[in-house]
Amino acid sequence: MKAVAPHDRPREKLERLGAAGLGDNELLALVLGSGSRDLDVLELANRLIAHAGGLYGLTRAGVGDLRHVSGVGRARAAQVLAAV
Repeated sequence: MKAVAPHDRPREKLERLGAAGLGDNELLALVLGSGSRDLDVLELANRLIAHAGGLYGLTRAGVGDLRHVSGVGRARAAQVLAAV
């Protein structure tokens, strides 16, 4: 997230534009809250969406499916599933 300009970060963008002004990956990044040791939160959100085959795939995924993404454990998988 350090490479993203402060006004383009998901939280700040949400305050400025509302939820409709954010991409799916940015909304998911807000749910996740932080990245992992190797990925910033936006990269992690992008990987989750790609792994699931899009947002629709996230609605059909299980905890075990999401845990295949590096940086996602039981707690994070549960957070994502609860949000979608």
